[in-house]
Amino acid sequence: MNYSEIHEALKAKDLNWPICANAIGCSASHLMNVASRRAESKAVAKALAVLIGKDVSEVFPDIPRYQEDARAKRESKLAEAKARLAEAGLAESA
Repeated sequence: MNYSEIHEALKAKDLNWPICANAIGCSASHLMNVASRRAESKAVAKALAVLIGKDVSEVFPDIPRYQEDARAKRESKLAEAKARLAEAGLAESA
């Protein structure tokens, strides 16, 4: 979604930038900058998506960093590393 689409989605929920910013805990200008892609904030982007009622990947499909789950990614890499060690006989199986 672009800035205008996000703005319209908020209006459809009877919300505006200052109310959303106050609820999220940031300034309205920061919120608008994230929405217009002039600033990046994963936390603000996720909160904005929740307020709109969509997944962050629908609101910000052009910013892959917002969609990544760092914990899941780390756990996956850890499991892969353990499996490689187990395959080589250097550790117990995962």
